[in-house]
Order: sequence, then structure tokens, then C-alpha cells
Amino acid sequence: MVVWVHALYMIPGVAEQFNAPNFGGAGVDLFFVISGFIMVVTTAEKDVTPVEFFCRRIVRVVPLYWLATLAMIAGAAYGHSFADLGYPPAAIAKSLLFVPYTAIGGHPGNVWPILGQGWTLNFEMFFYALFALSLAAPRRFRLPGLAMTLGSLAVIGRLFGPFGNPLAAVYTSRLLLEFAAGMILAQVWLRDGSRDWSPWSLLFVVFGFCAIGFRDLWFITDHSAAFITMNAAFIIVAGCLHPKIAAIQNRPLLELGNASYAIYLVHQFVVEALAWSWGRVFPLATRASSVLFMASALLLCAAAGWSCYRLIERPLTSRLREFVKRSASVGAASYRGPSKRNPSCEQPQR
Repeated sequence: MVVWVHALYMIPGVAEQFNAPNFGGAGVDLFFVISGFIMVVTTAEKDVTPVEFFCRRIVRVVPLYWLATLAMIAGAAYGHSFADLGYPPAAIAKSLLFVPYTAIGGHPGNVWPILGQGWTLNFEMFFYALFALSLAAPRRFRLPGLAMTLGSLAVIGRLFGPFGNPLAAVYTSRLLLEFAAGMILAQVWLRDGSRDWSPWSLLFVVFGFCAIGFRDLWFITDHSAAFITMNAAFIIVAGCLHPKIAAIQNRPLLELGNASYAIYLVHQFVVEALAWSWGRVFPLATRASSVLFMASALLLCAAAGWSCYRLIERPLTSRLREFVKRSASVGAASYRGPSKRNPSCEQPQR
């Protein structure tokens, strides 16, 4: 969905060739609802400390994002001196550290880091930080406390915003409600079990996509459009939790799911390179050339993202997880001190 919406406007005239509803922009909303859901489900039956949780999230998110951001910086620096790069050290540091910052000029009101699609990760890391803190609270207070915190921040943004400061704009955005919605959905699903899940799940999925696709016919303001999209994303994810839907096993789709993060981060490079070469072959956007361009963009981005996942992301993440696990084991052993039953832990004799 995200690749579609970005490729659609990469070449002038392509978007006008498609009169179908645009579903692409709602991919981020689905992403946030799913993220809130997964964080609750994966920590529901485990005693995870805040530090352990945040370390796992850093290992999962940071390495590939840093590589993609540095690739963007290297591409911008090609043929230029560092002084003419256009990215001051502060912008680079904030982009790498997930600090909301407007690094891309010409788009007022959009808080975008150097790697444009990384703006969603600013939200993600903020949510992870709050979720990690909630793990320090008693279990029964975690979900209500975090949901109320996210809701309160969104209310502040609605009543007193929009804020010009990037930090305030992100940390009081209505998008925070989508994380809370995913958390609440996870709690309901864990409590009721899959056997009692709604028999209308497939209808939920269909209705949700229809609501997203035809929202332009229904809303008057941006706020109502956002409200429709958020609720549609919620019921789509809820519908997909039906046992019969969740039991669908399709190897290519599962592989794309595993590679979804890599696809998200690298697709911009692929789409821009494709559009640059495409414009020289097809200077005018026709119906046929537009369909062929969009199909090529989807296939090439999927292939590039999957290759990045298999060759870079998966081995890199696996090694970092092993390193963190070994470091935690060494730290725990040092904290406990040498074991009397294990001579190998004793201090060597001089």
C-alpha cells in the first residue's frame, strides 16, 4: 500500500490515469494498529523488563534504518562536498536518533527525517519508549495507564494544536490513538480467545477497505477523514484475527510479510531509480505506460526488499540478538558472582 501511493505520484500524469480509490495512505494507519496489537500480545505471558523490551526493539528497528539513512546521505553527498550536502550534523543526528525534525525542506508542516518514510519510526520509537516504561508498572495497570497516556496526548494536540514544534506535533498527534486501539484490540482478543471471535470478520475487512477507499466522498474536513481511516484500520485488523483468516498460509505472502520492514525502508530508492529511467523511455504518461510502471514498481520494490531482508536484515538482526543475549548472560553472571559449585567461575590461582 505504501509503495503504491509513493510510486503513484513519482511521475507526473500517472496518478491521473487511475480513477480507482486510493488505499495507499492508510497503510501507515494499519501499521500503527498492528504495532500496538503485537506489543501487547508478545509481552502478555512473559515477564519482560523495560530494558529487555527496549533493547529488543532497538535491535529490530535501528540497524536497517541507520543503513538506509546513511545510504540516503551518501547519495546526496555524491559529487558534493560535505559543506554543500544540505544536511547539517544536527539533522543527521536527529534523524538517526528518531528525534522529530523537519530535515526535508519545501514541505511545511511535515515532520520528515532525512529518510522520508522514517517519520513513522519517530512515532514507533516514542510508543516503544512509553510501552517500555509501562512494563515497570503492575500488570493490571499497564494497558489502562498507557492507553490513557496516549489518549491524553492526542486530546492535548486536538485542543491546543496544531503545534509548530516538531516534538510537540509528533508527541500529541492523533496517530497515537491507533497504537492504543491496537493495544485494546489485543487485550480483547487475548481475553475472549479465537473461538469466540466475531463471525462477521470478513465483512469487517471488506467494509474497512471500502471506508478507506471511498472516504473522499464522505468527509468534509481532514479531521473526519482521519477519524474514518483510524476506525477502518481498527476493524480491518480486528477482522483479520478470525481463526479461518489467520490460518491462511501462503508462502509468498509470508515471505513478503517477513520482508515488509525492508521493503518499507528501501522502496524509495527503487521507485526513484525506476522513475528516473522510465521518464526517458516514456516521456508522456499514458494509460498503458502508467499501468506498466505501477506494476514494475510493485514487483521491483518487493524483490529488492526481500533481497535486502534475506541478505542484510535477517543475518544482521540475528547476530545482534545473539550479541545482546550473550552480553545479558555475562552481566547476569557478573551480578551473581562466582559460583561455588562451578570451578570455572572461580578466580584463577596465581
